[in-house]
Amino acid sequence: MDVEEREKIDRMCRPRGLALFGGFGKPGAFAHSIMCSHILYGYNGELYPISQRGDEVLGRRIYRSIDEVEGQVDLASVSAPASEVAGILRACLARGVAGATVHSSGFSEDGAEGKALQSEIEELAGQGLKIIGPNCFGIHCPGGRTTFLPGFDYPEESGNVGMLFQSGGMANDLIHEASATGVRFSKVISFGNGCDMDAIKVMEYLAGDTDTEIIAAYLEGITDGRRFLEVVRSVTPSKPVLVWKGGLTPFGGRATMSHTGSLGGEAQIWQAALRQVGAVVVEGADEMMDTLTALSFLRKPGRATAIMGGGGAIGVHSADVAFKLGLEVAPFQPETQARLKEILPTPGAGLANPLDMLTPALPVEQVLDLADAVACREPIDVLIAISLIHMLDIAPQAFGGLVGIEMPGADAYFDVLVKGFQDLKARCGKEIMVVIENRGQREEDLNTERVLRQTRFKFQGAGIPVFASTTNALVGLSNALTAHRQLRT
Repeated sequence: MDVEEREKIDRMCRPRGLALFGGFGKPGAFAHSIMCSHILYGYNGELYPISQRGDEVLGRRIYRSIDEVEGQVDLASVSAPASEVAGILRACLARGVAGATVHSSGFSEDGAEGKALQSEIEELAGQGLKIIGPNCFGIHCPGGRTTFLPGFDYPEESGNVGMLFQSGGMANDLIHEASATGVRFSKVISFGNGCDMDAIKVMEYLAGDTDTEIIAAYLEGITDGRRFLEVVRSVTPSKPVLVWKGGLTPFGGRATMSHTGSLGGEAQIWQAALRQVGAVVVEGADEMMDTLTALSFLRKPGRATAIMGGGGAIGVHSADVAFKLGLEVAPFQPETQARLKEILPTPGAGLANPLDMLTPALPVEQVLDLADAVACREPIDVLIAISLIHMLDIAPQAFGGLVGIEMPGADAYFDVLVKGFQDLKARCGKEIMVVIENRGQREEDLNTERVLRQTRFKFQGAGIPVFASTTNALVGLSNALTAHRQLRT
């Protein structure tokens, strides 16, 4: 990617002026909603709504054409009917706009007529206007306060993860979920049909983007698979690349054709090729987010894993999952087990690895002593600590109420655990991952969900990731290890 092309995309991500083309006549219209999203997200450049009808919207003048706009315009957001898009883009090109995101559908995914309309805008891209889309959500860049629908409630902090997603809806889901996991983004580009900025060009852009350290992709169809794989191969020695490839089954391939007008491919061929060039292949939004979470928080991931929690079956299942993923859950050394027995002398406790604490409601000071004995004595890379919040918040209050005793909630317990794990991580130099499972699903258990969310944020603030299950944590760890093996040291 040459310097001029990169500079144009940079301008699109941090536009000084944003022109919005489409309908503003009533709330709910696409252009109106995109404008609302930018206002609520705190976009600090100039917004220029443009429609032939004129008038005003949200206290701003609606311009009849881009020629009426006097200020700088770096990005155009186009939500007009497909038949009008080419004319709008010609005007933007003549005005010197860096690029446009075309949200409109009705192009190559919609038969011969749509393909002809897409060919028109491809010609304009060849004349120097960068185009993302059509049939896309566009650009989300926290640093430039640019976003897409309904991005008003996305995390405001910039991060190190760059995403290229062929599906805007899926990108939206991942960004929302990131609010809970602590993952933060540099740029997210939803490119839809990819008539100009396709998977290859967006990957090239993120590869050279200094704000991006991790790249995640959701792809349905790729026009030049060989070239895409070459680009990924050039990136993986310096940046982890995660790829979720859709359309790999006959049913998924058919859906891909109607969604973005592209061909999917055969599962085994694509997955093998992606792994060969160093990409981490993920399947589904959960695996993508778990892997991004692990990569965002773990600086020194490794295979040697210790697992601790209250309940034998949890440990058995966790060990099985770890084995299948190629992780190591080695028995603790005799001297470590002797120390664990001093801390937890109760008959029946499993003192090997996984460590079975017998109860999920063990006093927090005991939990921290056990974690210290494992993390500081054992040659492990990662400690995974499992908490069942139902037994720490819901059950004690229910049982206490029966005998007239007001029991404390889990808030105070987790406050001590967060501080203790933060200190332990700094002292012993081991990575810590926390699993908090919530089985409280009754309406009256809603307060426990509030405690869980607040606790998750506290752990993240201490540099410790939180996962919904041990399987999620182990899969994230395993994929993070795969990505790290590709990096040049």
